[in-house]
Amino acid sequence: MTVNTLKFIADSFKNADIPYCYRCWTKPLTFPYFVGEYHDFEPFSESGESESVMIIDGFTDSDYLSLENIKEQIRDIFPPTGKTQVYDDGSGAAVMFLSAKNIPVGSDGIKRIQITLKIKEWRD
Repeated sequence: MTVNTLKFIADSFKNADIPYCYRCWTKPLTFPYFVGEYHDFEPFSESGESESVMIIDGFTDSDYLSLENIKEQIRDIFPPTGKTQVYDDGSGAAVMFLSAKNIPVGSDGIKRIQITLKIKEWRD
């Protein structure tokens, strides 16, 4: 995944007031918060296309409904049909909501949701 796309995702969350950091939470701890990391699936093809997924984990000390509400916001930002962005260097990306699931934490106080985004990128 390119730095441009990482920034596009982070900026989209910031514009929606979704508390997000890449890789690990680096701000003072407040709930809810979301952290993301990505996995590349395949190397660039001859056409310049690559595919990745971004796993976004959300945590709260409230109830699951608060995480579900933010999941819906994320689905609106990145619908399953995709939100596209073309960057200044001519490359581009499409980011799509793929799935979500609640993850047991083993603590009665903390709840977790995992959201998966699918990303396709194109470069010259």
